[in-house]
Amino acid sequence: MGIALPSLADADAVQHISADLPGPVEFEAPEALEMMTEGVVLLDLRIAPELEPGILRADGSSGSLEGCEFGPVEADIVRVATGSNHMLLEMRMGQPDQHAANLLSCNYDPSLISEDGVGHMIRLKGCFFAHAIAIPTAVQWRLNPLPASACSFGD
Repeated sequence: MGIALPSLADADAVQHISADLPGPVEFEAPEALEMMTEGVVLLDLRIAPELEPGILRADGSSGSLEGCEFGPVEADIVRVATGSNHMLLEMRMGQPDQHAANLLSCNYDPSLISEDGVGHMIRLKGCFFAHAIAIPTAVQWRLNPLPASACSFGD
């Protein structure tokens, strides 16, 4: 028995959130993330090397993306620093065959070439359902995977 999601495909119900991390204001999450509400989210984050996310793999091992090869990165759960101690993000990526819009990747960005780095930027994008969890002095966002159709892909 599957779950019917008829109202989720309504384009007006989908929040389009695109942000660069870190954001323009030190120690604050970007405004696009601050404005997020519970519900369906089409997310697109560009993450600079200093805020590289932590990942949890299917086998239960954890890791980072330090020194990642360019291309897609396999992860079950991605934990992203937002630049703020008052907002935590955790994305559950889902299964590629069921959640085709969701992708974590290591991308080349020549503007980030330095003595210490080869010029990479992490990109995290996909279709999720956002849940806010209140914790002392902060909010933790848990984003669960949705099929691409919930964000109006493939219509």
